[in-house]
Amino acid sequence: MSDHESVQQLLALSAAGLLDAGEERLVREHARQCAACAAELEEFAALTAGLSALPLPQPPAYLLAQTSALLAAEADRRQAAFLAGAVAVFALVFVLLIGQTLRTLAGDSAAVVWLGWASITSVLGAASALVLASRRRLERSIV
Repeated sequence: MSDHESVQQLLALSAAGLLDAGEERLVREHARQCAACAAELEEFAALTAGLSALPLPQPPAYLLAQTSALLAAEADRRQAAFLAGAVAVFALVFVLLIGQTLRTLAGDSAAVVWLGWASITSVLGAASALVLASRRRLERSIV
């Protein structure tokens, strides 16, 4: 692609002020030497000025409300995920501390029974939480 063709692709962006300094300098230098590109750059500049003078359309109220609700739901989801992770870490530490305490007080067999029971209930609780979360996600997608 020639220098002229590459500059022609940048003319509209230059008129809109969207080029970086190097590209803008390239366009301006080429426009000083090329009358066709200078005229096209002037047309784009006039078009940009005309578009800038038009009033901006206001988004519909329902769109703003819907977007705000989606952002709030996402923030709630992130907060709930963080809280669930913190509770899971706390529960793990708690189970391990109780297991260690039982091992110290009642011996290894009691600690093994406790850790086995705690592991089974933890797995069942996690499975229940996943099922409930997936049902809630499905209910939200229906609404």
